[in-house]
Amino acid sequence: MAQDDSAGRSFDLPEAFLDYLTSTPYSAEEYHALLQSPEERYVRIRDPTLSLATIAQRLQVDVTELVEVSWTKRFAQRHPTLRVFRIPETAAVRQSDLYDSGDVFGVDASSIACVGALDPEPCDHVLEICCAPGTKLCCLADLCTVTGVDINRQRLTVARSQVKRCKLSNSELMSEGLTPRDRKQTRKRPKVEAFAPDVFDGVLVDAECAHDGSLKHIRKFFDERGKTSKLQSLEEHMPWLSEAKRTELAQLQFELLCRGFQLLKEGGKLIYCTCSFSEAQNEEVIRRFLAQEPRAQMDPLPWEMPENPVERSTPEPEPEMNGTLTARVRKLLRSPEVPCRPAFDLPPGTACRFDPQRSATGALFIARLRKEHGGEGVGEGW
Repeated sequence: MAQDDSAGRSFDLPEAFLDYLTSTPYSAEEYHALLQSPEERYVRIRDPTLSLATIAQRLQVDVTELVEVSWTKRFAQRHPTLRVFRIPETAAVRQSDLYDSGDVFGVDASSIACVGALDPEPCDHVLEICCAPGTKLCCLADLCTVTGVDINRQRLTVARSQVKRCKLSNSELMSEGLTPRDRKQTRKRPKVEAFAPDVFDGVLVDAECAHDGSLKHIRKFFDERGKTSKLQSLEEHMPWLSEAKRTELAQLQFELLCRGFQLLKEGGKLIYCTCSFSEAQNEEVIRRFLAQEPRAQMDPLPWEMPENPVERSTPEPEPEMNGTLTARVRKLLRSPEVPCRPAFDLPPGTACRFDPQRSATGALFIARLRKEHGGEGVGEGW
């Protein structure tokens, strides 16, 4: 099992973050309990021919310490390069020849769920918006042709290094802003705005978000005493904490979703995902989009949700994964019969919240959703 550096550790959450939590389903106590949950380490193995014994030997761990994530097996059955394993902290990933060859990736299971939900065909051309640092992009590039865009050049450099390490030739990375306020990028590459509508077979909008659902991301801003580090202030690295900034963020997410849908072919699928618990960054963005786009139809996700969400908030959950929302939208064919105003709500099974905690705290989160929403849609699609 992974070395547990978080269990029992107290995190001194700053006032700005406590104020932000009022916009999420979690209280300060509940979120603190999530941060104290055991950390786990996951990797994706690209080579489907490798046996468990071989993988364990190359990562220098005992074969009993290598555990394939059970609920991602359904994706690996269709796409064998998407195998995900839980490994101990002692695993020598970067020292392994698997790392040198690009056959092992650090990954969160919820990232694989986003790719699995898009489910591209080998002949598809997929666009990923906000693609850096490249984890999902490299997954997609193993399945189809992919174009990735991002405005953060530093993170884009990391994505390019991942693509290079994996020797992926069917991918293109561009530094580009997709909204008017973000047009500060290089003129050396073609603009995404130059793309004609209905270009891509699939689109993944991995939207910029507050990252409060990524527990590992939040923990890194605290030292061993549970205090925020002077070198990495939580407020400095999470600019979306204030209420004014959260409104600006939701607008940006909405624009990214609209632009991604514009570039999607008729009949194509779009995945909208974040790693935030905030409904304002998730369901509200999608509802607003549905209210103005008559050709958008929520599409069932390619997995079954558990029958009793109070006991299980993810399909066969693992001890830890990012808290995310994954939603799938299909672009309807042009037809005079398309209604001018679609349904506002998200039908059951079209959007899935992944909760990182399977304990009482996670059950409380789902129970609260059931109370707030009268049980409608909660359990099939949340």
